[in-house]
Amino acid sequence: MQSDQSETLVSPETRPKLDFERYLPFGLTAIANKISRSASRVYLRRFGVGINEWRILANLRAGPGVTANLICQSSGLDKAAVSRSLRLLEDGGMIETCGEASDVRGRALRLTAKGDALHDGLIDIALKREALLLEGFDEAERTQLLAFIARLHANVALVNDRQDGPPAKA
Repeated sequence: MQSDQSETLVSPETRPKLDFERYLPFGLTAIANKISRSASRVYLRRFGVGINEWRILANLRAGPGVTANLICQSSGLDKAAVSRSLRLLEDGGMIETCGEASDVRGRALRLTAKGDALHDGLIDIALKREALLLEGFDEAERTQLLAFIARLHANVALVNDRQDGPPAKA
């Protein structure tokens, strides 16, 4: 008996596929990657540091005495990338450790005077880039966008807790 395999095969046109214009994780990632790559090029050309170093400097300005672990948690940056960037910033005299800890990841960090000056140069460009990104949004829309982003950020824990998504329907 010969079976007709064409009946059991699903045509490519009917198989599930993502609509990249409506699939939020793709859209967020694409936007973030494009912004980060562009910023990194600008920062490297003007200041000799990339986006990861800028993120660390911004974290240290916002919360002096934070640790590498806290920077990883708050920014979502990879531990290895943070470690490399911290080494670069420390070797360049931009940051220093304060306090005692046996593990460098647990040591409190702070900007040096040189790091403060670098931060001040970078923040000017970062804020100008943000203004361009938000061009055409009125204040109410900006407020609403930030509220949506905060809600998405809070929901990341839900996604991380359920790596495979919701349970399958029976």
